[in-house]
Amino acid sequence: MFRKIKQNRMSEDIVNQVLEAISRGDLAPDDKLPSEKELGDIFGVSRVTIREAIRSLEQFGVIVVRQGSRGGAYVKKMDQKAVVNQIGNVLKMANVTFPHLAIARASLEREIIVELIPSRITPEDCEKLVQNIDRAKAHFRNHDSAQRLHSNFGFHTTLARISENPVIILMHKVIVDLSSQFFENVEATPSMVERTFSQHLEIVDLLKKGQFQEAGEVCFRHIAQVSETIVEKSKQQSLLVSRRI
Repeated sequence: MFRKIKQNRMSEDIVNQVLEAISRGDLAPDDKLPSEKELGDIFGVSRVTIREAIRSLEQFGVIVVRQGSRGGAYVKKMDQKAVVNQIGNVLKMANVTFPHLAIARASLEREIIVELIPSRITPEDCEKLVQNIDRAKAHFRNHDSAQRLHSNFGFHTTLARISENPVIILMHKVIVDLSSQFFENVEATPSMVERTFSQHLEIVDLLKKGQFQEAGEVCFRHIAQVSETIVEKSKQQSLLVSRRI
C-alpha cells in the first residue's frame, strides 16, 4: 500500500501517500493506521517524521488520534460539510478573492448546463427550479433578504445537482459557500432582485426548450453581471471586496 519516500519533504510525501490510500479505498473510515514504529519502518524514516505527518493529517481532518488501550491514528469518516470546510480553508490560504470565485462559478455552471444537464434534466427538475424562483419571490415580498438570498443560491445549487456528478456538486458548494458572505454584506436594490428573478426564469425557459447552449451563456452572463454589481455596491459601502476570502 505504501512505498519508500524521498528524503526531501518526507512528512509531506507520507501525508500524500496516506491520502492516496484513502482515495483508492485501501484505507476506509475507522481503519487504524499502523503504529508509529511500523510506519517508520515502512517509509524508512524516524518516528519524529511520522509524528509530523500524523499531525498534518489530523489538522486536515483526515484522521483522528485516539487514546487508551485501543489508541492510535484512525481514518476519520468525512461528511460533505467537513470536506467543504477543508477545501474552503485551503482556498482561504491561497489568495483567492471574490472575483476569482465569481468567474470560477460562472464557468462551472455554464459547463454544467451545456455539457451535463442535457442528458439528465427532467420536467420535474424544471419544476423544482420554478418553485425555487417562486419561493425567492415570496421572501422578497416579505422583506426577508436572508431567505431570498438562500433561495437564489438554491436555484444554482439545483442546477449543479442535476449534473449527478459528486465532484462537481462538491466544488460548486465550496464556491457558493465562500461567495455567499460577500452577498450577505451588500444590500440588494429592488431592481437587482427583479433582474435576478427575470434571468432565472429565462434560464428555465431555455432549458425547457432544450436550448442548452443559450441557457449556459445566459447563466454565465447572469453570474458575471451580478458579481460585478456586488463589487461596485461593496465599494460604495466601503467594504473590502478585494480582501482575501
